Amino acid sequence: MKSAVVALCLLLLACDSEVKEARANLSSTDPAVRAEACRVLGEHGDKISAPRVIGLLMDEDADVRKQAARALGRLGDETAVEPLARFYGQEQIEDVADAAVKALIALGDSSVQPLLGLTRAGRVWVRAGAARALGKLKARAAVDQLIWMLEDREPDVRIAAVHALREIGNERGMEALARAVEDEDPDVEGAAERALSGEGYEEQLDKAKRLARLRY
Repeated sequence: MKSAVVALCLLLLACDSEVKEARANLSSTDPAVRAEACRVLGEHGDKISAPRVIGLLMDEDADVRKQAARALGRLGDETAVEPLARFYGQEQIEDVADAAVKALIALGDSSVQPLLGLTRAGRVWVRAGAARALGKLKARAAVDQLIWMLEDREPDVRIAAVHALREIGNERGMEALARAVEDEDPDVEGAAERALSGEGYEEQLDKAKRLARLRY
């Protein structure tokens, strides 16, 4: 029993030492070291480091920015929501920005309002990513905006809105999906049909198909 306690104490000391070293390494001149420091702090859930990690979202190195976003998703500090949303809307590298939207999903309901703002962004993949994230969060507050996004000029955004509405499962949203079955883009139409093919939505799909036959 005593040996187990000693081992645990040694482990805790090692972890504390690793965290302290990672905190110091956030200021390293080597981007690989800064990136690794973000990863370590995220894994340890070191919320004390959140403000400094948030600052690294503006780092000149893409991998540091990515690791900072990932770490913020793990730290669970809601003060990171607004900076992550701004970062997602501005980041030029899609793969790096994807880490930010995943972090916003991990931070939960506090991300809903910033994500709603991002559904109006200029870039297609930002709007689409925000819609998908709202679906992952099952954000009922986003249903009206997602229905509006079914009219977006870009098929990728409309498809993202279809998937989000299906994940949320709100009745009004599902009725809107029934109308999306008539979308002019075959990929959007197919996504809507698949969204309505699950158990419990057969009636909406049948109704949409009947209306389409009558119209044409």
